[in-house]
Amino acid sequence: MMSGLRVLAEEEISSTVTQLAGRASLDLPADVEDGLRSALEAESQPRARFALEMIIENARIAREKNLPLCQDTGFFHLFVSLGNATALPARFQAAADTGIKVATEKYYLRSSIISDPLSVRPDRGDNSPLLVHIDQCDLDSAARFTVLAKGGGSENTTGLHMLLPGEGSAGLKKAVLETVLAKGAWACPPLVVSIGVGADAAGCLELALKGLLRPLGERSERNHLADLEEDLLSQINATGIGASGLGGDITALDVHIEEAPTHIACLPVGIILCCHALRRASLEV
Repeated sequence: MMSGLRVLAEEEISSTVTQLAGRASLDLPADVEDGLRSALEAESQPRARFALEMIIENARIAREKNLPLCQDTGFFHLFVSLGNATALPARFQAAADTGIKVATEKYYLRSSIISDPLSVRPDRGDNSPLLVHIDQCDLDSAARFTVLAKGGGSENTTGLHMLLPGEGSAGLKKAVLETVLAKGAWACPPLVVSIGVGADAAGCLELALKGLLRPLGERSERNHLADLEEDLLSQINATGIGASGLGGDITALDVHIEEAPTHIACLPVGIILCCHALRRASLEV
């Protein structure tokens, strides 16, 4: 073993996953709730205002009564950012899955994960396995764990577009707006629209998923992407889909774009429409 290397204990991994799954499922993040309140202030249509009021009230009740924010407790994603002197044990996946199994029972989470998708589709009963994403961070002998709960209904609105390089930003905007117009009302708006650009087909969708971890209101550090985020947010809200698809001024709370290198012949664009219940929680271990 490398000198000074810390291997995370299986018990610590399990307990961290349990804690984060509970927090994510029961307590809407402050930035998301603030975004919903700002949307309510900006909304002029009565039916959309009523929907937003009910969404905010639902978040309050879930927090006070320790109840899941939504009956669809979702796919559970675990993002692990490892510090320079931190490693995972060989049985990491099993330890993480133990954590979500405990959380499912402890927090009364609906079991949403089935086996054999093309056969009899039996429910697994415990929300395992976790969908795991691993990268590096600038921590030393620590790691950052983030659990994201992603509803199945909004997952069904995901889009993948393999654009030609010459289509550029105009092609991206066209793809995003077409996806929102076709499927935005299905995804329980107001939405958080997250877009991954670059990598390959699988990679751009993972970029889009990671974009959901960025706090609402925080713009890309790259000026051209920040400008594109603002432009798309304005155009999406001009669609008039509104909260719960009832018509209104606010269809999206924010738009995030994440970018990565890609092949010279490619311009992959992954589009994720997340429902208003953007459930995530993080902890350093």
